[in-house]
This record gives sequence, structure tokens and C-alpha cells, in this order.
Amino acid sequence: MDFQSVESAFEQAVAESVFPGAVVLVASAGEVVYEHAFGHRSLMPRKAPMELGTIFDLASLTKPMATTVAIMLLIKEKKLRLDDLITRVIPMYGVLGKSLTTIRQLLNHSAGLPAWKAFYEEIIKQEKSGRINFVASRAAKNYVFEQIHRERPVTAPGSQCLYSDLGFMVLGEVVEVLTGNSLDRFCQEKIFKPLGLRATGFVDLTQLRTRRLQPVEDMIAPTENCPWRKKILCGEVHDDNAYAMGGVVGHAGLFSSARDVHNFLVRMSRCFEGKDNFLPQSLIEEFVKKDESPLDAS
Repeated sequence: MDFQSVESAFEQAVAESVFPGAVVLVASAGEVVYEHAFGHRSLMPRKAPMELGTIFDLASLTKPMATTVAIMLLIKEKKLRLDDLITRVIPMYGVLGKSLTTIRQLLNHSAGLPAWKAFYEEIIKQEKSGRINFVASRAAKNYVFEQIHRERPVTAPGSQCLYSDLGFMVLGEVVEVLTGNSLDRFCQEKIFKPLGLRATGFVDLTQLRTRRLQPVEDMIAPTENCPWRKKILCGEVHDDNAYAMGGVVGHAGLFSSARDVHNFLVRMSRCFEGKDNFLPQSLIEEFVKKDESPLDAS
């Protein structure tokens, strides 16, 4: 295969400052046929070249690569069913018309929850008002969960699809409640380690605060020079709500490399083909087919 046109396009994009750099990986039948790093991993405070192993903030890829697979594993282990009510796991969720909301509805974004809310603003406000070390704490995470539990749905559960960060925050909470473990530890032990994803994981900001953990910044691509955090974000989740909740949440917070994302997709594909027992073929089929249950699914 000739990838000269691809290389030219990416080199031009870097030269025109469309983006500082990129890692491009192309695979065919599960085998990598092209892999190349372009431009720079970072421009500030110093220029650093992009490398094939660079780790990126995956943002909403957290939803399918971590939270959804965690839910699938719980279903595989018969600890959960797709049509279980959320209140079976989180009783406090069932208020203001949400009592019949199911796991399936959270997964297919038809639970009626708002798309997004600026929870981080209230968390920052409370810290400035004297609640010491509230930002990026477990207490802040619990605060957000409580706010979502009390959230009034914008549509009746099951009636309309609306892509929602809030729904996947709750799914992350479901994983933690059912397993008695944090989402990052569960995913590390049950997903990333078994799949050999060595460059994939969450960055727990509560550990950073106490200096018990420090990301290797020379392996991670920064996301931006954040105006309100007043620093270049590197190894710290970009999503504002995920940051305020400590970095380990169901909707955002995962970091990984291009090669690990590829390896993850290969394993999922093999499960879909019935050639890998990490997840049952029938379960993969259930999750990838179009869900016709929301009333506006057409």
C-alpha cells in the first residue's frame, strides 16, 4: 500500500498548524500495515517530537473502552442485566420520574438525562468558599453523583436519545457500587491488564495531590494551556467535570496510545467473531446492533 498521500496531508496539516502532531495507524485484518508519527507531541513549554508510543487523553473514548466494557463484564459475570433498573444498584437515583430507568437506557443515551452540566463550577466555588482540597477529590465525585441522582429528566426515560455525559457518570458509579472497587482499579485488573494494554489507564488526581503517583509527562501529549487551571494540562484529564471529580469517571479520563487502541479493537473484533473468550460473542452482538427501543430510534 502507498501512504504517500496520507503522509503529505498530515505533514501539510502540521506545517499549517492545524494540529501540532499526530500518530496515524492503519490496520488490515487486524495487522498493522502503516504506523507513523508526525510533528510534535508538545509545543510548550518546549518542543518535543511526537512518537509512536505517545499517550493521549482519550476523552469520550473512555465511554466505550472502559465503562461500557466494564458493564459488559458485569453482565458476563451475571452481576447485572441490561434491563435491570438503576435503582437496583443505586436506590437514590429513582426520584423525579427516574425510578424505571434501566442500564440499557443509560447505555443507549435514552435515560432522559441532560447532555452536560457544569458541575465543576460549583465544586470550584465551594473550594474557594473554604472547602479545602475539594476540587479533584472523592468528596467532589460523590457530590456530583448526588446531583445527578436528584436531576429531573429532560425527557421521559426511553422516549428520546440524547447523548449524555451524565448517563455514563452514573454507569461508572454502577461499576464501583457493584464491585466495591474504584472504576480505574476495576478496569486495570479486569480489562487493561488481561488485554495487554500497558499504556492504557486513568490518572487518579487524588493520588497526584498526595504525590503517591506522578504521570510520566514526557510520554503524554498535552491537551491545552488551560486558562482557569492556569497551566499546561499534561497527564491531567482535560474534561472539566472529570477533573473536578478526581480524574476517574465513567464519561472521560482514560489515557492511551494509538497502538493500545488498535490492540483493543482487534480483541473486540475477535470476540465479535467468536474467536476470543474475553467477552461472549452473543454479548458483543447485543451491544453493537442498533437498539430500536428508544421511541425516536428511527
